[in-house]
Amino acid sequence: MKKILILIMGAVVFCGCKKVLELDPLANASENTYFKTAEDAKVGLNAVYATLPNDRDFWKDCSSDNSIMTNAWGEGGMGFINQGSQKASDAYLLEEYSTPYQSIRRALYYLTKLKAIDFDANLKKRYEAEARFALAMRYFRLVEHFGDVPLIKEQPVLLEESKIPRNAKQEVLTYALQCVNFSVDNLPVAYTDASDNGRITKAAALMLRANIYLYMASWAKFHTGSGATVYWQHAANSADSVTTMGYRLEDDFAFVFTEAANNNNKEVILGRQYVKNLITHMLPVLASPGGVGVTGEGWASFCATRDLVDSYECTDGKTIQTSSLYNPANPYQNRDKRLAKTFILPGIPIKRPDGTMKPFQPDPSSGMPERIGAEGGGGKTGYMYLKFNDLNTLRPDESYINWPIYRYSETLLIIAEAFNEFSPGNPKIKSAIDQVRQRAGLPVVEPSVSADQSAMRTLIRNERRHEFVAEHKRYFDILRWKTAEIVLNQPAYGINVNVTDPVGAYNVPQIKAQDRAFDASRMYVWPIPQSVIDANPMIKQNPGW
Repeated sequence: MKKILILIMGAVVFCGCKKVLELDPLANASENTYFKTAEDAKVGLNAVYATLPNDRDFWKDCSSDNSIMTNAWGEGGMGFINQGSQKASDAYLLEEYSTPYQSIRRALYYLTKLKAIDFDANLKKRYEAEARFALAMRYFRLVEHFGDVPLIKEQPVLLEESKIPRNAKQEVLTYALQCVNFSVDNLPVAYTDASDNGRITKAAALMLRANIYLYMASWAKFHTGSGATVYWQHAANSADSVTTMGYRLEDDFAFVFTEAANNNNKEVILGRQYVKNLITHMLPVLASPGGVGVTGEGWASFCATRDLVDSYECTDGKTIQTSSLYNPANPYQNRDKRLAKTFILPGIPIKRPDGTMKPFQPDPSSGMPERIGAEGGGGKTGYMYLKFNDLNTLRPDESYINWPIYRYSETLLIIAEAFNEFSPGNPKIKSAIDQVRQRAGLPVVEPSVSADQSAMRTLIRNERRHEFVAEHKRYFDILRWKTAEIVLNQPAYGINVNVTDPVGAYNVPQIKAQDRAFDASRMYVWPIPQSVIDANPMIKQNPGW
């Protein structure tokens, strides 16, 4: 992977819930002494990198049908989203609205200062391309959440002082594409200087462009019903360009998400960086059940749903409802390899603080620390996360597993999805998805299936769900596909592993972990935070909110 080990002059880095570094040269440096040299420009750019998505995106998968947030903070924030009780006054909404604009202001400020520095023209363009990538990414995320948003393109003004109305999302995305096109044209495929290892590359910019077009195509096809073809083509072509740039799938899916790898591999195209003993986070503790690992300090803050676990195929490529390989008494055998590499599953031996290995028993009567319903126990469903986790070294605030923003598997699945929509049966569809499925221990797609657009659409969507669990892609997927009104309008279930009747327990979703609701008339976009509207009367609320 191309990764940037910034010992972050100019970053605000979040360590789980805590700020550990606030040294922002864009905010604190004297304009009389800073932004004078090429080195100043390079160091100042680090603050722009600090605006990239981070490990907190793991939490946000709880907005989808994949996961549930179990602690009080989540129930008061992301928990409102999938329960249909979200309000314009929620603090979480304001964070998701204001934080991108803070990042946008930082990038625009950097660009205004960059113009005045005299140094190598090509290097200057590269730095501008990196900053414009951040602009495009932040505006894209704003559109995904809120639809139409104010577009600030030049002066780095404070949003609350701007007093400008919302721009149509098409205008915002057009600007984002202008920024990312500049990035594609001016970023290198790779860097030759080791000190630049990890900066945003041409491939990362192509992936952002592909994602923007994927969003535009999906909304045109599934929401408005017209004009999608050209967007599918642009998404496919952008992703297809990445396939010639030296990236590949790692042999082992789990390796990508370990501290040993620390994302230093050929699969991760862009990742948010963490550094051992310096810039860390507490994601493994938040994702782990109580009573496991070196310290036993898992918080069980989020857990997977029964629907997600049951959706993984058997190794014959069939669902658990249709496969002869599925055994209700041993439900996790003969399944997609990603299942056991993504979750801590009931009955799986796990290390305890005393060094012994004992089965994970999340049932309420087990008496184990991970029992469902226990504080910091087994969550609400009994399915905890192994992805981004290492139970042998579980300690608070000490993880340095990088956060992958774009992986090569996403490149392949964008190719498959986009070509399937505008060119059904194209050989690139089968070639791309087969690579992802073979790593998961699943059979390749039959030619008769690959030629069926509807069947492939279902298959591709399932692959995206399983490949990107906890990477904050599922929620945006079900919004753009217009399927949220189906998958979020049903309760989320867990499992009660009753040791006296294991078959019955596995077959029946005995624990209703959370009621959910989704109003299709308004919830495909979030409400604009009420405090934003109060501060700027020119901002109008989204319909229905």
